[in-house]
Amino acid sequence: MFPKGIFIDCLCILIGTNIGIMIKKYISNNLKNYLNTIFGIVAIVIGIISIIKLNFLPAVIFSLILGALIGEITRLDLKIKFFFQNLIEKFNFKIPEDKEKYMEFYLLVTITLCASGTNIFSSIIEGATGDYTILLSKAVMDIFAAIIFATILGLPMNLIVFPQFIILSCFFYLAKIFMPLITPFMLNDFIAVGGVLTFVLGINIANIKQINAINLLPSLLFVWPASFLFNLILH
Repeated sequence: MFPKGIFIDCLCILIGTNIGIMIKKYISNNLKNYLNTIFGIVAIVIGIISIIKLNFLPAVIFSLILGALIGEITRLDLKIKFFFQNLIEKFNFKIPEDKEKYMEFYLLVTITLCASGTNIFSSIIEGATGDYTILLSKAVMDIFAAIIFATILGLPMNLIVFPQFIILSCFFYLAKIFMPLITPFMLNDFIAVGGVLTFVLGINIANIKQINAINLLPSLLFVWPASFLFNLILH
């Protein structure tokens, strides 16, 4: 089975990215910042809606704390940053003078498009059921998000599509294997942790508060066993 929804979503991001690159010189910095703030607020709202779906609050909190600790100890953010910076330089793409600030925003966009809870959840649903309507809805939003982000990031943003397709396709193909083992409680708690990650990403993108969202990524893996264990304990 081919991941149609994932392919369409990636294609929409490519289209949006290159539209953004073409029009970036016509958009003022004030407008770019304003649009970024709006998208950040949208991400915050999506995050809140996802968090509401949680079943076991202790499982979600435990996963976030453990995930953050693992992320910080292993310096996951630096490893991902080093990977993408090398990738950009290998393709000889030009990075602005303020490389540190550019890479921070680049990584935020990368995580938003590649590994947010909504992305992974919708890929799992398509892989398990063949239904890619969630991904189609997401693709509509992503094409506009890509236009906004590309006005700031430029050509290097095209590279994000490759890890996005690989990561989401992995969840797509693994879904058939692990979905029979996942209860509705576990899925809801996963969506909630993904919602927290999306919420934090939104805060960063909107420049409300800078929080290291990348090091929370391991929480998405820990929430499965944590939710299962808390289900056993509380029932």
